[in-house]
Amino acid sequence: MITTNHPLYEALRDIQDFKLKLSEYFKDKNVFPIKSKVELAGALPCGVSLPCGEIEAGELVKLMTDADFPIKDVEDLVIKLSNKCVIKKNE
Repeated sequence: MITTNHPLYEALRDIQDFKLKLSEYFKDKNVFPIKSKVELAGALPCGVSLPCGEIEAGELVKLMTDADFPIKDVEDLVIKLSNKCVIKKNE
């Protein structure tokens, strides 16, 4: 494992953990392709959030656009949803 003192390390680790949780949840689910926000919101588990607890997966769905669909498979889902994660600088 690589560790660092870089200020973004914690946020990036949280996003990686989030991606792993989603991958684990969807690995045996037969829900793909997902064609819309409504389908995605219905497929997501309740309460899957970034470890810091600041945002749930369902909140990220609101940031998705029509261009994000269809979602072909779990890898596509993890990439598209994690790309919507916003990293905020602590002041």
